[in-house]
Amino acid sequence: MRLNYNFAFKNSKLTPWERPAPPNPLVSDASFNKKIKYISEQFILNKELFFPSTSVLIIIFALQIFNIFPNRQIKRLEVNHNKYQTISNKLSNLNSKKIRYRRNLQNIEQFFSQPTTSYLFAYYLQNAVPKGVQINSYSFGDNGFDINVTAYNLNSLNEFITLLIESPVIIKSSVNINKLDRLELNQSKESNLIPDLELEIYGRVKKLDVNKREDLYIESKANGLLEKLQRFNYLKQKLGS
Repeated sequence: MRLNYNFAFKNSKLTPWERPAPPNPLVSDASFNKKIKYISEQFILNKELFFPSTSVLIIIFALQIFNIFPNRQIKRLEVNHNKYQTISNKLSNLNSKKIRYRRNLQNIEQFFSQPTTSYLFAYYLQNAVPKGVQINSYSFGDNGFDINVTAYNLNSLNEFITLLIESPVIIKSSVNINKLDRLELNQSKESNLIPDLELEIYGRVKKLDVNKREDLYIESKANGLLEKLQRFNYLKQKLGS
């Protein structure tokens, strides 16, 4: 069993000897050149210890020096980049809105490119009714029209048919007479005050392009419909659709 007791120096005036440390020029008054020489010698003698860490430090330092110019350029261009990013985001948002508006216009375009509107049909039908003709009923839709009229005489009826087929909203070749009858007159009334002819006529209406529709709106003084059509055309042109 090992005893941790030094019998040699019990009650002795002897001083234990310790191996002196080698002189260190770095903490002495040695000259600067000697200190540099000492560091170089220690570095060479202990290269396994110093070379890896020194190499890493040198590489890091070289990279830092190499990155000084790029970092300065990046800092200088950062403001411009932020402005570009902001403008790019705004343009992207505007493009998204433009696509959405264009899609909405396409959804409502049918209302501006469908066959003749009921307003135009009623306007030109009204202008086609001469004196001596009375409209009893009429129906109108995308596929065409069907009109029932009575007339006091044949000349008035012929004038009505002529004015109707010349209407700019009706396909002339599609107009057909479905029925033409003479009404039974009440002998107790004056015959010149009672219609004696009944006519049923039908046909198809035109599909009007935008320019023709605009001209007819101007002619018929449909200011509200004209304003809507012009606003639609303006948006369509601005969006490039």
